[in-house]
Amino acid sequence: MKEVGENCKDKMKLLEKFKLLFINYHEVIFGFLLLSLGFDFITKTVNFYGFEIVKFSKFLKAIFLVYSLLFIIINFKYVYNKLRVPIVIIIVLSVVFLLKNNFSENYMLEYIRYIFPLLAFPLMYFAYKNKGEKLLVKLYTLFKWLIFINFLLVFFGLLFEIKIFDTYYAQRFGVNGFLLSQGFAPFFYLSATILFWEFNDKKMLLLVFILCILSGVKGVYFGEFLLLSMLVFWSKKLSRGFKHVIIVILSLVFFCLLLFLYSKPIFREVYDSDGILSAIFSYRNDYTVSLYKQITPDNYSLLIGATNLQKLRLELQIIDVILFFGLIGLICYTVFLSWLYRSLVKTDVSKAFFISVVVLSTLSGNLLYIPLSLMLMFLVLIALKKQGN
Repeated sequence: MKEVGENCKDKMKLLEKFKLLFINYHEVIFGFLLLSLGFDFITKTVNFYGFEIVKFSKFLKAIFLVYSLLFIIINFKYVYNKLRVPIVIIIVLSVVFLLKNNFSENYMLEYIRYIFPLLAFPLMYFAYKNKGEKLLVKLYTLFKWLIFINFLLVFFGLLFEIKIFDTYYAQRFGVNGFLLSQGFAPFFYLSATILFWEFNDKKMLLLVFILCILSGVKGVYFGEFLLLSMLVFWSKKLSRGFKHVIIVILSLVFFCLLLFLYSKPIFREVYDSDGILSAIFSYRNDYTVSLYKQITPDNYSLLIGATNLQKLRLELQIIDVILFFGLIGLICYTVFLSWLYRSLVKTDVSKAFFISVVVLSTLSGNLLYIPLSLMLMFLVLIALKKQGN
């Protein structure tokens, strides 16, 4: 009997530990962020060397997706009362996907990519809206380590010509360290910039600017230029004359960086053969025209988007949303972003961040498509709102 009692106590302790792990939302969220970046670097390594291994990132995302769904189900009353708009958006987009009647792997993965961060939002909102966690400090500390590590990787990558740290596999300038995708890089660096600006950490801001320049990504240059210009313009600490000087300097640096990129052979070839728009938008404009010619009533609906198209993404956010979810999807995301702005954007700093991210995504896509991009935006906005309050 004594042994049976001890076994029961052990099982109860194990269940209690599991329960604590399940409801320890803060560690789960930050753990997911770190593991995602780590597994993405493994994927980058695998792609570079061309060998096949199990893609751990897919299993991680599947686990976190199930975790987010369970959170919504268990806390449905709270989610429905406090976050009705995001829940309605998720339902409408899911109905639109079902109406396509195309459940191929390509369409399923596309749907999951879009819906993933929306399903994760209630978990993140609840975890940091109602708890005493100092999210802003935690994000700041996390990004200090991430930027410092990435700076070392980029430095050694340049010093020893380690190609695995390059931004592009082709012969094109850019070093991105552990970051997998040039599509994610602008949002990663924008998040770092806004956090270090909020804490007035000049040394870390300098490291971020160096990494941005070395990334060789046009979206990074544009996003940083836009964000810094607005931060300077809305700053209450700077005089009007000094603001003008800084914005002029930022403009000169931005255009010099663009001229440097477009002076490279790969861009000159594109410019000479296909024109300046193709060089600026990396052929996105050409792909848009080409795809438009393929659209017929049999493979596309204006209301619900693509039903049988093969290409579902052009890396132009508005067009991408219309392409996959149609006009209904565009209305849904417009309503969601408007609600997000009204709910979380309370300071000039958060306003600058929000505008920069949305405008950048309009020109380059990847905010709504890469789950980690939108999730970082959510966390930073929640953190800045708590600071504003």
